[in-house]
Amino acid sequence: MKKTTLTGLLLIILLMGGTLALSTGRGIRCGSDLVLPGYLKYEVRQSCGEPLSKELVGEVEYRDTGSIYDRRDSRFRNRESRVFLYIEEWLYHTDSLHVLRFEGNTLVTVESVRRK
Repeated sequence: MKKTTLTGLLLIILLMGGTLALSTGRGIRCGSDLVLPGYLKYEVRQSCGEPLSKELVGEVEYRDTGSIYDRRDSRFRNRESRVFLYIEEWLYHTDSLHVLRFEGNTLVTVESVRRK
């Protein structure tokens, strides 16, 4: 009895997690391709063609505080690097208007825009 209840509870948790992942992972359908966040610019362009417009809207800074191995001293050294990525928005019109936001070369969000 306990094993069945535990298995059922685990199955419910997995199904809820799966539906949550589906609802947050929005994409755009271009023909038979589904373009999702994580795609690179050239993959989006290959699937959807050239956008109606491209707009540079800002930049974002990422800090990497990692360590690097120094062979001369045979130990790890702390290092900090900063990377600036441009934020670019591309506009597509498939079944509706979509704004695709890129950070650097990577698609991060897809938003649907309603016409007024």
